[in-house]
Amino acid sequence: MTHSCALRGAVVAAVAFALGATLVAQQPQGQGRRPQLPDFGGRSATYDPLKTFAPYTMPQPVNAYRGADGAPGPMFWQNSADYEMHASIDPATKVLANLETITYTNNSPGALNSLWLQVEQNTYRADARSRAFSGGGRQRPENVNSEGTVFKSMELLGTAKGAKPVKAEYVISDTRARISLPTPLAHGASIKIVMKYHYTVPGPWGGRTSVGEVKDGPIYDIAQWYPRMAVYDDLHGWDTQPFLGNEFYTEFGNYDFFVTVPSNYLVAGTGFLVNGAEVLMKTQQDRLKQAAASDKTIFIRTKDEVHDAASRPKQGGTLTWHYHMDHTRDAVFSASPSFIWDAAKMNLPGGKTALAESFYPAEAAGDEGWGRCTEYLKDAVEHFSRDWYVYPYPAGINVAGFSSGMEYPGLVSGAGVRGWCSTGSTRRGRDCSW
Repeated sequence: MTHSCALRGAVVAAVAFALGATLVAQQPQGQGRRPQLPDFGGRSATYDPLKTFAPYTMPQPVNAYRGADGAPGPMFWQNSADYEMHASIDPATKVLANLETITYTNNSPGALNSLWLQVEQNTYRADARSRAFSGGGRQRPENVNSEGTVFKSMELLGTAKGAKPVKAEYVISDTRARISLPTPLAHGASIKIVMKYHYTVPGPWGGRTSVGEVKDGPIYDIAQWYPRMAVYDDLHGWDTQPFLGNEFYTEFGNYDFFVTVPSNYLVAGTGFLVNGAEVLMKTQQDRLKQAAASDKTIFIRTKDEVHDAASRPKQGGTLTWHYHMDHTRDAVFSASPSFIWDAAKMNLPGGKTALAESFYPAEAAGDEGWGRCTEYLKDAVEHFSRDWYVYPYPAGINVAGFSSGMEYPGLVSGAGVRGWCSTGSTRRGRDCSW
């Protein structure tokens, strides 16, 4: 028995003794009745162990889609959603604008008459349902809200050659959007949803996504930022539950996303950086290649270079960063002019490798801050890959920002701007991210 279990048993015994003594003291004179102690789970008229420990009935009977243990059966299917996004951030207004194209494929046995989207930025509206469910550190002041996602346009486009876009008919309810299809989407068919929209990035009160200021500029942690497909599965059909601050159930697909920001910003994103030659100096490109082959941490951008305009390939204007990842369930990014960037190689079973990376401001520099974060990340991924199964992503990134902390595929954001990168939170976040 552990110490906590023994302590709990002692407390229960003490409470039982005290209650028994109270009943004895209250017993009427002249009655030799035995006091009735509270029922702590022993034999009684109301306790039936056959009910308490009855076998659990699985909610879904065995069928061709799923086995008795819930594992995929011979006819199991999943729908897929591929995303192409072209986003930009305006630091003056803190507004993120996006042109998004979803290619959705119906692999289910039947046709679909409608499509459902998750619009999670609407959780920051004043009338959001999530307000009633938020508590603790996620509770925001009553007067702190945003407009949520503001759609400029939404169109549907078939995948056949010569197909023309048609205006989508849709209804938004809280954090969900229902799109009526002009013709049902047949089994095996695909359709494109093309959207233009914008929203104001929440401040440090945003929780999992936010913008906050350090001495060298803002740090944007951008998550749950794009309308994405709700899941349609063989168990419940469409998952139309509103977003109440819970974690995520999403379709898998391929992601291509482009982020346009001021030229002095660095962008850390899900997947691998496609256009490093366009957004990094030659010296930084060489360092990144060196880090991909090094077991020791290599600086890609040093603390001194944060203030050196010559460390960026362009002075003034904007640059567009392009990230890509296949067969994943989400994409996020962080952007800031304040980032120090370091990286090292992660050694995976079967001779595979991936890149461990950390992005953090000067306030978090040094071994007492985030200076060893890449080392912790590398150790965690290598350990879990040996003991469980191989890390599936091309990179693993830790970001020190103002968000409350959340793990996404290939990237973990944490509230560590002026704190330290702990081994525990690094391991937990990486563990959860795959």
